[in-house]
Amino acid sequence: MYNLDYGYFARTSSSTSGSTSGSSVGVNVPPARSSFDSYLQKLHRDMHNEDLRAYCSQEKFSETFVTSVKQRYASITPGSIEPIFVAINLYNNEKILPNMATQLLALADTLGHDQIFISIYENGSEDKTKEILHRFDETLSALDIAHRIITDPTPKPQRVHRIEYLAKVRNSAMEPLYSSGEKYGRVAFINDVHFCLTDVLELLFQSRAQGAHLTCAEDFINWNGGPGLYDTWVARDIQGKRFVPEIYKMTRDDISMTAQMRDRPFQVQCGWNGMVVIDAKVFRGENGLRFRRSVKGECSASECSLFCNDLWRKDFNRIVMVPRVKLAYDTAVRDMLRKPINFPADIPYNSPEVEKISFRPGPETVFCRPLKNPLTDIQDDPDEWVKL
Repeated sequence: MYNLDYGYFARTSSSTSGSTSGSSVGVNVPPARSSFDSYLQKLHRDMHNEDLRAYCSQEKFSETFVTSVKQRYASITPGSIEPIFVAINLYNNEKILPNMATQLLALADTLGHDQIFISIYENGSEDKTKEILHRFDETLSALDIAHRIITDPTPKPQRVHRIEYLAKVRNSAMEPLYSSGEKYGRVAFINDVHFCLTDVLELLFQSRAQGAHLTCAEDFINWNGGPGLYDTWVARDIQGKRFVPEIYKMTRDDISMTAQMRDRPFQVQCGWNGMVVIDAKVFRGENGLRFRRSVKGECSASECSLFCNDLWRKDFNRIVMVPRVKLAYDTAVRDMLRKPINFPADIPYNSPEVEKISFRPGPETVFCRPLKNPLTDIQDDPDEWVKL
């Protein structure tokens, strides 16, 4: 694997000649990368944040774990998979951006700089998000990593419906892919979450292994002192029912719950949960899918829920949730997820074999919690069951 030690497994010890502070000993770091690293480290000190690489550093994991990671993702090397399109929307995300930028650079090292396109659409931020993105833009250009970063000063209009707006900004981040034909094989859409390189690699791995059309993570918040599933507005099990926050009671579907308890992937009707990998073919052609708001007579669901429903209607119905990829939106929950009780001891799988999912027919109807009022993000209409 190309430079896997740099980024995800970065050592936090002092560096030697030819490497920067925080990078692996002996790794030859380009000047542009070194300058950006120094900028991020200073930014974190100025913001009184924790060490930039502490969460994804080799010090956090055993040598056996590090070796198993390299073995599991040995097939993901430059030129071994189709190019990847990374899409991101940001707003006031200075706290997560340093880690996000670091892990995206590590992903580019792993896939190959010519095998990735990074598209970021930000608007309305009032913190240091724009400043960090401008420096990141310069670094990507210096490293010859294809990208488009838009920083828009326009905030969300107050009277525009939330879902209409979110669909628009998601499509803005995706626009370079919409106009690129068939160059990219998969899309990695990443929310404003804390993640590590192997979170993306595991979703890519499972997407390929399962032949999935959409592969999603699980995202968490603090729920009664423990991790609770966050995106229950979007996530639906294979019976079309909404998930609940309790991590050990998330779904009533027995097959799915057994897989959840064993940290194995399982089929769902819908999921987004902070990060997804999508087969790019679903966006292609005259009738390729786009993010959208509900139409008249349709339940006013999230743009991500509508995207899943559209996938099913077009027979792109291999949608997979991956419990091993657990994400958080703040550092407290992030650290909670890494405790042994929540972090599977056998990540990645000790067995080199992939447990293939036996895909089942989907539900006839799906639970929906509508959001019709453009002036609120709180449900103000009765629940509905939507026919697929």
